[in-house]
Amino acid sequence: MTPKERLLAAFRRQPTDHVPCNLYGIRWIRQHDRCTCPRHQLAWAERFGLDLVIPYGWYTWQSVTNDYIYVPGGGQAFSADGCYGDLPDVAVNLRARQEREGVRYERTFETPAGVLHDVILWPRPGTGYGDGPNPHRIEPLIKTPADAEALQFLYPAPREDVLADIAPTLQAMGERALLAASDAVGPGSWGMESLGPELMLTASVDNPGLLRAVCRTAHDAHRRNLAAMLERGLPAVYDSWFQCGPSVGWSPATYETIFLPLVRECVELAHQHGAIYIYQDDGRMRALLPQIVAAGADVIAGLQPPPVGDVNLKEARATYGSSVAFMGGLDPCYTFDRGTPAVVQTAVCETLEAAGPAPGFVLCTAEAVDPATPVECLNVYVTAARRYGR
Repeated sequence: MTPKERLLAAFRRQPTDHVPCNLYGIRWIRQHDRCTCPRHQLAWAERFGLDLVIPYGWYTWQSVTNDYIYVPGGGQAFSADGCYGDLPDVAVNLRARQEREGVRYERTFETPAGVLHDVILWPRPGTGYGDGPNPHRIEPLIKTPADAEALQFLYPAPREDVLADIAPTLQAMGERALLAASDAVGPGSWGMESLGPELMLTASVDNPGLLRAVCRTAHDAHRRNLAAMLERGLPAVYDSWFQCGPSVGWSPATYETIFLPLVRECVELAHQHGAIYIYQDDGRMRALLPQIVAAGADVIAGLQPPPVGDVNLKEARATYGSSVAFMGGLDPCYTFDRGTPAVVQTAVCETLEAAGPAPGFVLCTAEAVDPATPVECLNVYVTAARRYGR
């Protein structure tokens, strides 16, 4: 079987010649190859012999739409329109100042529905924030329900250049990898970033209407972006929901009433286009498994084991394996980032044993491996997966 055939068969819970061996390596590729485009991801997959799911339109390379909520200075995303040039109805005042810790952005947006203002510090890599720092929001963009209406004007239309690249990228990939639609503007990824981490959590208790409004605006843009990619033939959706999981601190009631309905909408969208829907979370998700299965997801990805996560793979497979496929099960932190080749081999064997012989499982890490992970660990991972995954 080819890597693409192997992955699609596993996602459909059909037999494969051996367990597909995927690995989430965006951080490693970014550090070592300096580019995370599909071509570099494919080269990485072929170097190590992986069955790789490649997210298309992900924010680490070229977002399918400019995400100015998350990336204040344009970052990897802004196109021929220029930074903020694709927001024709918004007057933008942007001030950027170099500081020792990073770049400080102060922004004012004059939209048809009102004025928004925020302050963001973008840390520099290697200054205590890891190899790919996320923005530190000093002042949130959305502060009151009155601000939420203006938020819709900050989501530009999908980029035609990125969409036009889907067909030739699919052709170039062929059977060597599975290309999946991905988008980071939704509430599962960075869609609640306009509230900042503190306000988004407190709003769920004292102002749920504000949280709903922000999630709805971001989610509508997210679905629009996914639909634009699916219409161009991508066979799967790889959808991250890490910001909505228990590890962030949400209550079960908030997930059930605010986030789960949005998950269902994305599942329905994927199925309308005949695509496979992959739900991904790199944190704790054991309590959410029955709800994700009931929402109709085809694949549940992540499955971070203890102590970082809480998923018991053997239990999950026994309970839900007849209804959904699984991808993940390996902890990147203690197995790869701080592990050794021997640790990796043991973890692969234990994970495959827990997954059992039934179809519908793809071996993978729950999150990206660290750039410092030795090549020997990556080689042992694939060798062990091939040897014990038959």
